[in-house]
Amino acid sequence: MKYYFLAAICSTLITGLGQIVKGEINKGVSLLLLFYFVLPAITYLSLMLLPLFFPYILGFVIIFGIILWCYNIWDALAR
Repeated sequence: MKYYFLAAICSTLITGLGQIVKGEINKGVSLLLLFYFVLPAITYLSLMLLPLFFPYILGFVIIFGIILWCYNIWDALAR
């Protein structure tokens, strides 16, 4: 149990790191890329291409990011 708690702490600090610590490299790198590159890219592109819908897309990205972060911690804590 101590090992999974360490993975959850790592996932709290950096999204995807807990999965990498647990040995799930592909899942960890996917979560890391999604959280740190895809979500900001969607936000930036919506600002450049669809400025009228930017507040809605920004709200969606923030909510999805929080859900993804919570899932990340829960998945690192699960066996």
